[in-house]
Amino acid sequence: MFRPISTLRKFYRIILLGLWLLVGIVLTLIFLRNTIPTHGLQSRIVKNWLGRAARIFGVRIKCYGTPLPQRTLFVANHISWLDILVLGSLVPIHFLSKYEVKTMPVFGWLATRAGTLYIQRGNTRSASESSSEITAVLNQQHNSLVFAEGTTTDGHIRKFHSRMMQSAIDAHAMVQPVAIFYPVKNPDTGKTELNPATLFVGNMSTGESFDRVIRAARIDVEVHFLAPINSTGKTRAEIAQHAFDEVVEAVNLIKNRHEDSQ
Repeated sequence: MFRPISTLRKFYRIILLGLWLLVGIVLTLIFLRNTIPTHGLQSRIVKNWLGRAARIFGVRIKCYGTPLPQRTLFVANHISWLDILVLGSLVPIHFLSKYEVKTMPVFGWLATRAGTLYIQRGNTRSASESSSEITAVLNQQHNSLVFAEGTTTDGHIRKFHSRMMQSAIDAHAMVQPVAIFYPVKNPDTGKTELNPATLFVGNMSTGESFDRVIRAARIDVEVHFLAPINSTGKTRAEIAQHAFDEVVEAVNLIKNRHEDSQ
């Protein structure tokens, strides 16, 4: 059962989000053209808009490590739709998203104008086309990001799919693993766990997830940009496994560090 203060917080944030969305629509119409270079006005607009949207939701970001500036395929674990706001506020990237996002009213249009690429899950031809599109983005000296698990999880990281790693190999680009985690202390056990407000798994709808996030008092998130991987001379399976191992280790360190400091 939600407390009255969370309901007040929800409506206050909805008003702010509505106003910020209108600002985003205007900026998109004027400045964005279905791409996001690594520097310049377009990238600053997208990063700043996403960062402010994250703050409206109560998200507070701690970033560790340094993202490579260009021509990089970032490979991350995936927990929530919040990941897009968080990661997009830190580095200019072409996200690879499921095709359903493109068909969403307003948000699909905004995502496309901001350079989002799309894939139809379970469609081999679509996967090959998406890989080629990422290769083209990397060849333009831009960045792209894939959520290599292929779905959101409860913080227990699944195997990284390797298909999209081929795009980095074809473009002779660097790959940089990224670990993202929303830590919170469980008051009953004292252990650091994934903040339950960020869960977006199973049969949970986008509306349910949105309601949990927008009512939360505060959501802390850690983002770790890990050691880059040179794709030259490696198979896509090797790259995927290497990135997986690095991200799993980073998330475990986040949990242990928080527990050690408590």
